[in-house]
Amino acid sequence: MKTLVITGGIGSGKSEVCRILERYGVKARYEADARVKALYSAHPTLLDDIEKALECRLRNDDGCFVPSLLSARIFSDREALEKVEALVFPALLDDYETFTCGRGAGEIVVFESATILEKPCFDGFGDYVILVDAPFEVRLERACRRDGAGREAVLARMSNQKLMNALSEGKTDPRIDAVILNDCDVETLEKRTIETMSVLFGDWRNDNNLIEDKMKTDLSKILAVSGQSGLFLYISPTRTGAIVEALADKKRSAVSATSRITSLADISIYTDDEEVKLQEVFLNMKEVLGDADAPSAKSKPEELKALFEKALPTYDRDRFYVSHMKKVVEWYNALKNHASLDFVNPEDEAETEDAE
Repeated sequence: MKTLVITGGIGSGKSEVCRILERYGVKARYEADARVKALYSAHPTLLDDIEKALECRLRNDDGCFVPSLLSARIFSDREALEKVEALVFPALLDDYETFTCGRGAGEIVVFESATILEKPCFDGFGDYVILVDAPFEVRLERACRRDGAGREAVLARMSNQKLMNALSEGKTDPRIDAVILNDCDVETLEKRTIETMSVLFGDWRNDNNLIEDKMKTDLSKILAVSGQSGLFLYISPTRTGAIVEALADKKRSAVSATSRITSLADISIYTDDEEVKLQEVFLNMKEVLGDADAPSAKSKPEELKALFEKALPTYDRDRFYVSHMKKVVEWYNALKNHASLDFVNPEDEAETEDAE
């Protein structure tokens, strides 16, 4: 696995470069600035540790984190900021390690961050660093238009990014492997991005780890997690549970062993004769639906029942409820749109193992 750091100042267009990479198959994208905000609430001890270090409360009466309280506390207080960063950045790196766990040897993972070059603790991080840059006035205009903010407000934010401003003015930094100048239209930016990636990674677009093959889906590795929407791909075990990847957005997270986790391969549907494995039900639905999606989970009960009367005519009317049907169509659409309805045959897998 290779970590590609994408950085740049406000309005430089680093997110647009990330979207271009995604269109060409580099779909693993870790948005560091967004993850930091999420960690304040998601991390089990981070907020407690910060409150202890700053000797102040950063939550409302309901116990929820209030970002403005933290901003007010560290504003113009360098020592307080350093205390927070000393706690946040190790947690961020641990979170990134979870995100990348189990990824293929040739896979490129994008680490997007606006401030990484300004933080000494990240020196040496990543395999390659790309700076996305644009003239100061271009960045200023873009940020004003994007955020709907006034010129003075954006200038105040930009003034805090001293290193990025210096780089825009021609300063060099040995940590940067390549610069993509974004003073152009999207089509030209795409060409520059492809050229830069080819210099750094060679024939990167033909890497098998970057191309989404319509491989067969192994339902034993597709999980439903209680309390969370969507489906997840099992990646690897941890000491306290497992690393999973959301099918919809490819984001990885850790789930606890105490969570109610169900493999789709273990689910069967009641019929008048015997239980039918979910995989067989999906295949029957595919035969009925063709290339169309299944009705949404919000469809009328009559529409859902009509589908299953065709796909599974003998379903048990007393034990297979509309609530169950909603789950099945939701899972079917998730697999159709984010994985494949061409399934691994467990019997074939067993024969392969015996042959080995």
